[in-house]
Order: sequence, then C-alpha cells, then structure tokens
Amino acid sequence: MKSQPKHFLIVANPRSGKGRAVKLAEELSENLNKSLNTATMIATLGEELMLRMCEDFINGSECDGLFIVGGDGLLHSLLPLVHRYQIPFTMVPAGTGNDFAREIGATERNISQISALVDEFPTEIDSILIQGSHGSVRACQVLSLGFDALVNERANGFRRISGKFKYIAATIRELPVFKAMKFTLTIDGERSTREAMLIAIANGPSYGGGMRICPSADHSDGLLDVLILHQVSIFELIKVFPKVYSGKHITHPAIEVIRCRQITVDAPARAYADGEFVGELPLQISIEPRSLRVWK
Repeated sequence: MKSQPKHFLIVANPRSGKGRAVKLAEELSENLNKSLNTATMIATLGEELMLRMCEDFINGSECDGLFIVGGDGLLHSLLPLVHRYQIPFTMVPAGTGNDFAREIGATERNISQISALVDEFPTEIDSILIQGSHGSVRACQVLSLGFDALVNERANGFRRISGKFKYIAATIRELPVFKAMKFTLTIDGERSTREAMLIAIANGPSYGGGMRICPSADHSDGLLDVLILHQVSIFELIKVFPKVYSGKHITHPAIEVIRCRQITVDAPARAYADGEFVGELPLQISIEPRSLRVWK
C-alpha cells in the first residue's frame, strides 16, 4: 500500500546567497513534487510578514514538515513556530554562517538527499530558552555575551564582507577597545561572580561561521555548555583566537567550562543568540531537552 502524499512548507530567505536560496527552494519543491508530495514555498522579505504567512499556512492545512532555506538567522526566526507546533524540520544551507546546518550534516547533502529525509524519522534535540525583560526567545546553537557579542554586533553591520571573514574583521576592529566585564552568575542555583572577556552558553558547538567555541556541546545531552574566558591581555586573546576554529582553545588556562541546566547572567552587556540580538542582561537561560524535531 502506498503512503499518503504529504504536504511540506519551504521557507526561503530571498536575500540569502544573492538569490541562491530561492533557486534552491524551487529545486527542492520540484524534488518533493516528484514523489507525489506537495510543497508550498514562502520567500518574502520582512520577518513579521514571513512569520504571519507561515502561521496562516500551518493553521490552514496539515503541515508534515518544514524546510528552512537560508542560514542561522532564518532558523532563529522560525524556532518559535517549529517548537509551538512540533513540526519536524531541516535546513538547506544558504546563509552566511550555516552553523546549525553544518552540525546536522546538511552542508554535505545535495537537494535530492535533503528531500529524501522526509522518509526518515526526525531526531529529537534540545533547545535553549532565554528569558528576560524583552520576553522569551528560543535558540539552537550559542548565546554569546561580552567580547563575542560585540564582535557579532559589529559583524552584522558589515555589508561587503561575508562568511567567517566578516567575524575575523569584526574581531580585529573590536580588540583594541574591549575591556573585561564583571558578570554575576547563578548556575543551577549557585551564585558567583567572574571577571571575564566573554561567556558563551552553548547547545551546539559552533557559531560565527565555524568557530567551535564549545566543541563538546551536544544538541541531545540535556545540558548547556558554558564557556568562560577569564581576563587576559589583548596580546593573549590574539594568540588564542585562531584556535577557536579547531576547538583547541579549550585547553587554555584562562578558559573555564561548566555544564548546567540553567544559568542566570547579569552584567552591563547585550546578548546575541544564533547571531541575532535577543536582549540586554540580566537573562535567565535554560535547556529544554528534546523540544525540537529535526531531520538530519
């Protein structure tokens, strides 16, 4: 007996890859339709309009899965929907960093292989819930505070540089003016303070286009990996920074790694998650085990 046709939603960022995302979305739609499934594509500018169109579609018909054609920023925008409706999803990498797509193996698959994932059972993974004065935000990869958050903010302002090179350029620009911050932390109920250059709170190992900031972070272990870089000289930070792409920075004596389920952080700082601004501190960050369903 043949299985019933399924209906999928494809969401593409029209600006990703200078139009490449839309072409990939169209190719994906053709592949899905070949197997008698149907696909609806949404590729519109403006996050609010895009999310409204997605929610209207989900509420108006059965949605068997979501294909996100873009990068970590588009995924970040769609996380509330996939969580609320428990829709299985996967990535078609077409963004700047593609960190989450890389971790689930999507960067190694062609369109035919990606479309074939709908015949597989999705994997349940964890997500990060971030709560503060701006409300609640969900993330998949890394929440950055301190130096790396400022680098992220500066990198987002670059228009003529793409990929990991914009993060390298932003780091070079930020280094001469940055000073360590005093962070107040409450980790699984225990309060302490740290004088630190940066704090990264991770569910997945990488951000910023392949920087493996927390190489042991696992989407499915029910824990947050918290990396703290204690105060070092600018010269020492310059020495350590290149090692982040291999994960070898983790052995530096100024680095502390803690695993926890919940952490509250306060400092005069701003926070970025999955490369997107999420709010000013204080923030409460917790892991939500097996809260997302992903084809990988």
